Amino acid sequence: MTRERVIGDLSAAHDGTEIKYTCCAQNGCWDASCIVRCETKDGELVSLSADDSINAGLPREDVSEEALWQGMVQMRPCAMGHAWKGELNAETRILHPLKRIGGKGPGNGHFVEISWEEALDTVAGKLVEFKEKYGPYCIAHSVDDVFEDCGFKLAPWFGMGMAAWGDSSCSGTTCGEKMHLGFDMVGAFHGNTDVCVGFEAPDLFNSKLIVLWGLDPLVGWYGSVSYYMKLAAERGAQIIVIDPRYTNSAETLADQWLPIRPGTDIAMLLAVAYVLYSEGIYDREYVDRWVEPDGFEAWRRYVMGETDGIPKTPEWAEPITALPAETIRGFANLYATSKPVHLHFYYAPAKRHLGEYAANAAMLLQAMTGNLSIPGGCETGCSLITPPRMPFPSVDWQQAAPEYNPPVCYNIQKIAEAIIQRPNLDSGTIDEETYRALIGSPPASPLPNIKMMIVENQYPISHHETNKRMKSLEMCEFNWGFQWHYGQASLEFMDIVFPGVNMMFESRDNYQLGSERFMYGPNGMRNYFLYADKICERPGEVRPIHWVHTEIAKRLGIAEKYNPRLANVSLDEWDDAVHELYHEAYDAWAADPAGELKALGIEPKPWNEFLKMPVVRIPIDKPFYPYKNYMEAEEEKSPFATLSGKIEFSSKTVELLDMRTQTWYRGGLEPIPVYDPAYMEGKPANDSFYNPKAERYPLSLVTPVSAYRQHACLDANPQLRDECYRHAIWMSPVDAKKRGLKDGDVARAYNEFGEVRMPVYVTSRMMPGTAAVFHGAWYTPKIEEKTENMPYGLDLRGTPNFLIGDEHAPHIVGALLTAGLIEVERAGR
Repeated sequence: MTRERVIGDLSAAHDGTEIKYTCCAQNGCWDASCIVRCETKDGELVSLSADDSINAGLPREDVSEEALWQGMVQMRPCAMGHAWKGELNAETRILHPLKRIGGKGPGNGHFVEISWEEALDTVAGKLVEFKEKYGPYCIAHSVDDVFEDCGFKLAPWFGMGMAAWGDSSCSGTTCGEKMHLGFDMVGAFHGNTDVCVGFEAPDLFNSKLIVLWGLDPLVGWYGSVSYYMKLAAERGAQIIVIDPRYTNSAETLADQWLPIRPGTDIAMLLAVAYVLYSEGIYDREYVDRWVEPDGFEAWRRYVMGETDGIPKTPEWAEPITALPAETIRGFANLYATSKPVHLHFYYAPAKRHLGEYAANAAMLLQAMTGNLSIPGGCETGCSLITPPRMPFPSVDWQQAAPEYNPPVCYNIQKIAEAIIQRPNLDSGTIDEETYRALIGSPPASPLPNIKMMIVENQYPISHHETNKRMKSLEMCEFNWGFQWHYGQASLEFMDIVFPGVNMMFESRDNYQLGSERFMYGPNGMRNYFLYADKICERPGEVRPIHWVHTEIAKRLGIAEKYNPRLANVSLDEWDDAVHELYHEAYDAWAADPAGELKALGIEPKPWNEFLKMPVVRIPIDKPFYPYKNYMEAEEEKSPFATLSGKIEFSSKTVELLDMRTQTWYRGGLEPIPVYDPAYMEGKPANDSFYNPKAERYPLSLVTPVSAYRQHACLDANPQLRDECYRHAIWMSPVDAKKRGLKDGDVARAYNEFGEVRMPVYVTSRMMPGTAAVFHGAWYTPKIEEKTENMPYGLDLRGTPNFLIGDEHAPHIVGALLTAGLIEVERAGR
């Protein structure tokens, strides 16, 4: 085929296309809000390209220095955002409602295609049956029962469902924020406070030193932040990466990489504090103004060894962290003298035993050096929360007032435990107090009695101890929800399956956690919004999720309460009717009754003109930094809602309430960040090199995210498999040689929780004693090979959560773990 013929064929594919825009807001980065330009033809998606809302028609930056400071930049999707097109027509796509015939679990039963009428009638009938038989607290949602919300959309009018506390991302940091800084992330998420602890990306230009502690922004933080990290490095900011892996960010951004042993971060942080205290190189003015003095002194005594006889010197930390004392001391001095410092202690190192103490210590060090609440600084915790820059449209769905308020009954990470332990409670094997302690159930709340699960993700493989998650699903009497592909682990445990719509392209459904199609800008850049339109037609019998819930509501007799404006709209009219509601919302916003838009210099276009480029963006005057609205207020007022009204190095809440008694929530929490908490009773952490089981499982496992997977999404995507992405166990050459392994060999990684079989990638990017298995691989069971710790069949793909236990730190029930100890050996031994 000639060059001219190829060019001609490609050009013809783009003739007569229509341009629409949507937002890549899926699984792992639903808050990134990257803008995707789409070409469609005859209802089909032809191509994707990057955001061109700054330079129309040109997906490139090419903006001034002033525009960079103002955040007037393109919001480009990453490789995964572009690859979502491959999901639409994948061979594994589920296109019809399914009903299970036979038992649950891999190798049991099978599915048959059924009509929508049968699927909807069955689910509605089961909801009525279970509510009558078991009461309102028998249903749980696999993903959306978070932040004290209930994921069952019909709960407020059907009177059935529960809420949960906790989350999957920042469970290792939120406790410290609340106890030491007085910041309530749940309250902020629900808009109950004006305290914001995040930063906007241009503020990185104010930082002289950026410390990425367990953070790989070029892979794990999409959108503007990773871009501005690159720009900050180009402008002279020093960047240090502290991580067991030589990450993409370490290679691309860092001036120095400090390879630290996993799970020993608290030791290094205490050693840094020792240097600051002993050499007096902390910000005394900031401490005097914002830090409660008694707690500051209490932590000093601990760090200096006055309370336990062990000074936390760099020499003390060296054998623990595997970092030379000279390096730790040098880092401490650079850190203390490089203000402003953006020290970003990320979620990953906080989500292991002692990790929450490390996260707390990082916050206190930022306060100690005066970097917690200044331009170029960082609070280190929930750094995505910044105030909105402008009002944006919101649909008036006209839902009826709720008639039922789902109570908070458990911790979101303890769904499996709640299901598995409930028979023991009912039989008297355990008492109620023990049951509540195991699942994080508040004393005054009803007890969950989960018999039905709504599954809308890959619940078993998305969280730790996959075997326990699968067992809990198997124990449920009836599971229903949405799935997208054959081969998904959740599918094997479901009774009714609705074919999942691709919300990015195929509908105008709300995104995760209720985000409407007017998507606000992401963490780090909240100066724009866009209308994420429906792009292409749905294949097969795929239906919008909102339509499905409305149809179930009709069968329950509550549709006029749940969705009155669409309750009587036919499927054929559905998409247009939803579009008109967004049109109405836009017009109401554009009318600007309070003059807010005019004050911001926004001149709204008519709806049809807006749709041609459905992005509204305003320049940032000065980028937000943590607590900025309080730090720059004319009248001084503390943003720290602690008991003292200041940053508490020793939490008075913990001291006064004796958190050891709060077994359902935080029993055993120490008021100051420590290396050897009393709850451990002299025993090393479960995932520590010093734990006796390290003799059997000597490698410390870390489970990073990949540039080609969004947690459990995209493993079936043909554009992101094989040559594109190599899923393997990462090991150092030292560890591989010791086990007789070469690059590409198939090995078994195992511990007491499970086993996976997968190739080995031998690389100097891993420090010795450490292994990495990335998230994203779908469980592929070898059903004929079952063992005691792999009761559903050996995993031939490599799902890391088979190797991570559900043994949370006892002082923070539900703190999600992402690490453990494993052994690796050649397969077949």
